[in-house]
Amino acid sequence: MTNKKFSESELLSLLEAGYELLPPLVVRKRQALDSKDRADARLELAWRDELDVFPFVVEAKTQSTPLVVQSAIAQARSMVRGSELPMIFVPYLSPERLAELEQAGVSGVDLCGNGVIIVPGRLSVMRTGQANRYRESRPLNNPYRGRSAMVARMFMMRPQWPSLKELLEAIRQAGTELSLPQASKAVQAIENDLIVSKSAGTITLREPLRLLDKLGKEWRKPLIRGRQALRLPPGKELAGVLSSNRLMKWAVTGESSVSRYTMFSQGGPQRIAVSNLPLALTLLGGSPEPVPSFADVELIETGETGLFFANEIDETGVRWASKLQTWLELQSGDARQQDAARDLRSEILREAKA
Repeated sequence: MTNKKFSESELLSLLEAGYELLPPLVVRKRQALDSKDRADARLELAWRDELDVFPFVVEAKTQSTPLVVQSAIAQARSMVRGSELPMIFVPYLSPERLAELEQAGVSGVDLCGNGVIIVPGRLSVMRTGQANRYRESRPLNNPYRGRSAMVARMFMMRPQWPSLKELLEAIRQAGTELSLPQASKAVQAIENDLIVSKSAGTITLREPLRLLDKLGKEWRKPLIRGRQALRLPPGKELAGVLSSNRLMKWAVTGESSVSRYTMFSQGGPQRIAVSNLPLALTLLGGSPEPVPSFADVELIETGETGLFFANEIDETGVRWASKLQTWLELQSGDARQQDAARDLRSEILREAKA
């Protein structure tokens, strides 16, 4: 990998006569452009020493996100003249982007050795499997993990938002503080992946299945700062006690919330995520239990945002992990948990499409 970032002019400077664009195809000639030409380049390609040449119009981009590639395809098509064929030129083309190009009948080449050249009725050349040597510049590190992922999670709960401000307010109401720039960058990153779209201020989820799969792939088990199995005093109302202190964030973990959403028998104590273990122990009282299976609850101290986000609160005040958080925990669990996760996944997708 390299941090090298190419400007568009640097990319285009490679497309001179003699450049082996995608072996064995070579640039035979680069045509001069007039001041009114919107194309980035117009080329003639040949099969090494063969006499036949194939004319192409090229749209170059310095990024390779799905949204950029989709835009480049449309632009290249719009600039074709006569017998010319459309082509895009970007730093990296993943197998998914190459498949998209092939389906669209548009050629594309990257700087890593991947590409597809299509001349209908004459030839089709594809090379793939070369690693990405150019880091993609993202608006933020990862929109599907950490606090920023709460933006993506909110789209799974409600697929359309009339404005970014309304989306941000819903995220705050669900328990996570994000700034407007943070939310905007997260939405932009998800839009670049063609999962959401924006139109006249409205933001709409287009690909709930892809979004859920990305959330599942990027999810990591929370960092546990401390834990304590506990026997509670008789009659102790856990929900009321823990909710009595505004400094305390708490919720039943997804692993212990599964029976709320689907049929699942589970032994052992109920696991409760808390933001401050010493404070929770002070509020609850009770006695430590050295054998967790004999305990009433097991307190787990963590700062994991998703555990305290969009909790479902029942009539007794118990804060249950959301259905999405429950699925995330189960899908990386044992065989029984993964079976339950499949049922939850279907429900989550059905609700996201409603």
